[in-house]
Amino acid sequence: MQQFGACRAVVFDLDGTLADTVGDLTTALNRTLAERDLPPHSETAVRGMVGGGLAKLLARGLAAHDVSLDAGEHQAVLARFVGHYAANPVERSTLYPGARETLGALRDAGVLCGLCTNKHDAITRDVLAGLGIAGAFGAVQGSDAGFPRKPDPAGLSHVVKTLGAAPATTLMVGDSAIDLETARAAGLKGVVLVSYGYSVTPVTELKPDSVINHLHDLVPALALPARAQ
Repeated sequence: MQQFGACRAVVFDLDGTLADTVGDLTTALNRTLAERDLPPHSETAVRGMVGGGLAKLLARGLAAHDVSLDAGEHQAVLARFVGHYAANPVERSTLYPGARETLGALRDAGVLCGLCTNKHDAITRDVLAGLGIAGAFGAVQGSDAGFPRKPDPAGLSHVVKTLGAAPATTLMVGDSAIDLETARAAGLKGVVLVSYGYSVTPVTELKPDSVINHLHDLVPALALPARAQ
């Protein structure tokens, strides 16, 4: 793995990077589909649909049943989906191995941590609290909290600014082409993609600065003891 220079901050994606949330997303999606007398999707199928937020997941879930809705109807069904998900966002979701330890190591080394996700902001904060990692982040940006969704870089840039860091000393850790594009547009120092996330395209083909197979691999690449200030 590439060794990065001094990093003041690391901004993480959530779904597919720090946490596997597909179980709860599947439950909420299938409850929404059932209300329209549509059959459920398997968790494996939903795993391949995740990416870009709940609206896109719903659209993909409906499209898999050859169903398309006009804008107004889609918004109404989306509201039901969001409601189902918000009611139980951490019933089946789990942290990936090494997530908690990595966040702790970064904190102990004085590296600032932020989070930028296309998940709704209130749900994001509930998930972080439910997983016991809310306190690890100095800035959290959800998809409906004043900035456009990724890959627009505005939300990510806001997280970096809120942390008191600069793009040139901030690393992005994510699992998708969207995370890569967002970080590049924000001018960040580097982008690390995890290999175990939800990307349909193998992340090695996306050509990030580095790919890791386990979150434990992130800490050695930052040489934290030498960079703690």
